[in-house]
Amino acid sequence: MDSANYVARLNEYAQKERLLLKYEEVGSVGPDHIKTFSLKAVVNGKAYPEGVGKNKKEAKQNAAKNALQCLLEEPSVSVRTFYFPALKEVKEEDSNHDSYFQCLIILITLSRFTADYDSIERLDKGSFGRVFKAKHKLEDKYYAVKIVHYREKTLQEVKVLSDLNHCNIVRYHSCWLEDGTYQWDTSTGSSSASQSSTDQPSKFLYIQMELCEIKTLRVWIDEKNIQNHKKSLRDFKRREESLNFALQMISGVEHIHSRKLIHRDLKPANIMFSRNGTVKIGDFGLVTSEIEDDAENQKERRGYKGTPSYMAPEQLYDRKVDIFALGLIFFELLWNIPTLNDKNEVRNQELPQGFIYHFSRESQMINSMLCSNPEERPEASKIKINLEEHIHSLAELKTKQRDSKTI
Repeated sequence: MDSANYVARLNEYAQKERLLLKYEEVGSVGPDHIKTFSLKAVVNGKAYPEGVGKNKKEAKQNAAKNALQCLLEEPSVSVRTFYFPALKEVKEEDSNHDSYFQCLIILITLSRFTADYDSIERLDKGSFGRVFKAKHKLEDKYYAVKIVHYREKTLQEVKVLSDLNHCNIVRYHSCWLEDGTYQWDTSTGSSSASQSSTDQPSKFLYIQMELCEIKTLRVWIDEKNIQNHKKSLRDFKRREESLNFALQMISGVEHIHSRKLIHRDLKPANIMFSRNGTVKIGDFGLVTSEIEDDAENQKERRGYKGTPSYMAPEQLYDRKVDIFALGLIFFELLWNIPTLNDKNEVRNQELPQGFIYHFSRESQMINSMLCSNPEERPEASKIKINLEEHIHSLAELKTKQRDSKTI
């Protein structure tokens, strides 16, 4: 092996281009005295050829070397320059790569987005950026690709999503940076990748995620509320579905909290469905770590930018702000809130008498979730247990009622 420190160079490259880099152990083979180890470098979620060595350190160096060579040969996300210092010692068989690593390398290629994806359709647009449905050419599979102006804080959502692996959280796949943003002309349906103008940030962050249905929980609730009110109260199916959705949301939030994170912007519009109907929590743009409330952090936690109608009343907050928002969503799943005044009453734990009559057990759970004192709100794990027990008891009641009709 040559003396070049490829690990350091790959780290430098990743830092320069703001890429997420990690190494994964593949395994080892052979008896102890001649064992060989294998590792691979993973950049922005993409794994590169394995590196093999007599020890893990050597395998890591070879993995970094393989990744560097692939990165320099594959289509780049934009015009990039990167300088590799001259190698002092290179094996003879690698001599043909001297100029490859010793010169200034300029990569001028197409946008990765338009190079790797086709069948692109815009799904959403807002102050946060834009979301597109796009088919990965090699995989022949559709994904959601979110494009946002790059700032240091925009990487927060990516880092959080990459650490969250749960069936009720939108799955993250990869990300990359481009100097240009994807342009979509709604009048013609045409598209292109263009360089950013001088009055915009020079880079854009592209986030590849699991594709969910366009229909959000907000749409589902609105559709149910159109039904006749009395019919809705007799609609046992809505209650079943609502409890199932609530359980899935709580399961996702329980996982988020277990990672010492706070979502901070839970609302029906941020709750989506997978292609098979599974509830998926999305939009982690306001997520934050749950850290100790020292003086500096208390200042940082004041006046966070959530959605006002779903925000908890406290100014200093912890994970319990998510529980408050879930309490409001839980209520909306079961009952129509026609006016802002009605919603404010619910926020103050003033639930309608009709709701308490028809949904007594749910009322108790929701009231506890909407406590003005965050310390009195239950943990997600406790709510999950209560919901599971309630769903089970309702299922038993439904079975008994069905059996009694057949007698």
